[in-house]
Amino acid sequence: MNKDSEHIDPKLLLRFLLGETNPIEKRMVEEWLQLTEANQTLLDQYEAVWAETGKLTPNPVAVDIKSAWTKMSERVDLYENRRTSPKIIPFKTRMVWISGIAASLIILFGIYQLILNPSFDTQKQILASAQDVIKDTLPDGSQIALNTNSQIIYPKKFAKNERRVKLNGEAYFNVEHDKEKSFVIEAGNAFIQVLGTSFNVKAYENSELEVIVTDGLVKVYVIDPETSDTSAILLKKGEKGKITAKENKPVYVAEQIPDAIFWMNYTLIFNDTDLKNVFSLLKSYYYIEIEVSDQRIYDCRLTTTFTNNSIEEIIEVITATFEFEYKKENKTYTITGNGCAEKNTTY
Repeated sequence: MNKDSEHIDPKLLLRFLLGETNPIEKRMVEEWLQLTEANQTLLDQYEAVWAETGKLTPNPVAVDIKSAWTKMSERVDLYENRRTSPKIIPFKTRMVWISGIAASLIILFGIYQLILNPSFDTQKQILASAQDVIKDTLPDGSQIALNTNSQIIYPKKFAKNERRVKLNGEAYFNVEHDKEKSFVIEAGNAFIQVLGTSFNVKAYENSELEVIVTDGLVKVYVIDPETSDTSAILLKKGEKGKITAKENKPVYVAEQIPDAIFWMNYTLIFNDTDLKNVFSLLKSYYYIEIEVSDQRIYDCRLTTTFTNNSIEEIIEVITATFEFEYKKENKTYTITGNGCAEKNTTY
C-alpha cells in the first residue's frame, strides 16, 4: 500500500476487525492507521457498528441484520465520498429471538458474507446456536430445536415442489405434513427426506451422521458424486441409522432408542429396555464408562423415566432396583451383582 494514500479497502478493514488478516495485511492496516487521525476514526466507526448491533446482553435480543448492514454501508459511503448512493443488496430477515451469544454469531456471519461474498444468497435465513438450545418455527410451520454449536440454513420461502434446508450440527425436527412438498435436509454429503414426521439428526462436521426417528418414516440416502448411484435406507419410529465417513453409505443401527431426545429436555424414558442399551445411552450422554462384573447384568430390563437427574442419581436408582453394588473410579462405574434371567423391573 502506498503510504501517501489514505485509501484502504473496506473489506480489508473488516478482516482486520475479525482477526483474519495475514501478517502483511495486518501491518498494512497498522501503517494506514498511523497516517491520519481520520483513519483511526473510521476504524472506530466500524467497531461501533459491532458494539451497537452485536453486543452481548443477558436478555434476549432482536437481531436486525438489515439495519446493521445499512449502518456499515453508510460508514463506507462516507469514507469513499461517492456522489451517488451505493446499491445495497437487501438482506431480508425476520426477527429471531435468541440468546446474546447466538445473536452475535448471526450478525457477524451475515455481515461478513454480504461484504466478502457478494454472491451470498440474501434470501437465506441462518439460525445458529453457540451455548444454548434454540427452538424456532420454519416458514412451513415445521418446528425445530437446534442443539448447541449447530447451524441451519433455510430459505425465507420454500420452493413450490420441495422444502430444503442445510444442517451442520444437531437438530430435532417436527415436520409439518405436506404430501405435495417433501422435506429434505442436506447434511454434508447425505440427505434426509420426509413428508411429515419427527426425528433427530446429528451431523457435526468430521463426525458420523446419525438419524433417530421418533415418529413417521424417514429416508436417509447418499448420492455417489462419481457414479450418481444412490445408497438409501428407510427408518421408521424407534429406529436409528448412521453414515460413517469410511463407508459413506447409510446403515441401520441395532439398538433400542429412548422415547425422548435427551439433549432437548434432559429426559430419559426407558420402556422394558435391557441394561446393555441403558448403559450405552448413559455412557454417550454423560461421557462416562460403565463396566459390569457379570454379563448377565445386561439382561436385566428397566422401565422408568429420568428427568434432570445426575449420573450419580441414575446409577443409585439402577443398582438399588436390581440389588447391585457399584464403585466409582474417576469416570468409570463398575457394577457388581448376580445379573438377571429375563427379569423385568419397573421403577
